[in-house]
Amino acid sequence: MITVDEAFETFRQRLELSETERTDTIRKHNKVRDCIRGGFHIDRDFLTGSYDRHTKTKPLKDVDIFFTLGSKEQHWRSKAPSEVLDAFVDRLRGEFGKDAVQPGRRCATVEFERNTSEKEGKVLSIDAVPAIELSDCYEIPDRDLGKWIKTDPEIHAEKSTTKNKNLNGKWVPLVKMLKRWNRSADKPIKPSFLIEVMAQDLVDDPFTTYPGEVRRFFAAALEGIRQEWKDPAGLGPPVSDQMTPDLIKKAEAALRRAETEASRAVRLAQQGKQGEALAVWASIMGRYFPKS
Repeated sequence: MITVDEAFETFRQRLELSETERTDTIRKHNKVRDCIRGGFHIDRDFLTGSYDRHTKTKPLKDVDIFFTLGSKEQHWRSKAPSEVLDAFVDRLRGEFGKDAVQPGRRCATVEFERNTSEKEGKVLSIDAVPAIELSDCYEIPDRDLGKWIKTDPEIHAEKSTTKNKNLNGKWVPLVKMLKRWNRSADKPIKPSFLIEVMAQDLVDDPFTTYPGEVRRFFAAALEGIRQEWKDPAGLGPPVSDQMTPDLIKKAEAALRRAETEASRAVRLAQQGKQGEALAVWASIMGRYFPKS
């Protein structure tokens, strides 16, 4: 029988991307890049989001690519955000088919796999994000707000790297675990980036153990889920702007349940009941967590 700490280490390893997933990601994001470049004047394109920050969980969904619009495309900035987003959708549908491409709030999404339950080794979808590069940040179109918003994914990546370094490389695996819990709990916290933003503030040095830090995050997040969580770059709208009152209630219930069960699992492990503790942790964290 493995210990709880050993089980969390196995859990951490299972959440790492396989070589198959890396290869599939490269192949698919290159196809999306070639398609957009064939229809728009693009200065440069680059991976952003949780995939770039190494906090993406399995199965891979919503891998983000920023496309900075070149000089011939600057006219989109004076139009409604929906227009450039719809133009991206139309271009991608010409390559991947109408049913495979969906309009998003700030992107056009190419869906490679419709059954998104648990596809191993595959990239399920890629988000193509139009962007305008300014002197000190970027602007991207927001369909819901009806305007272009400022952001800087490079600042997000820098903060993630710094936090992970300060916690001896354990912060990124912890965030992956928490995102995996969120997915297993039917995504009560949206977007998943909000978990990263909360973990920046709620997880501090010294880092103890994965089970201990997971339980503490549940408790701290329960206290903070109603507050506004700002864009870490200090540019765009709050990251928590999708958390409606109903979703906050759902998140509170999920966090409360998770913290209660995690506390029970910790007590069982302290009593030497490793098997029972593992079973409880597996029920909390989802299918990738080992039961024995």
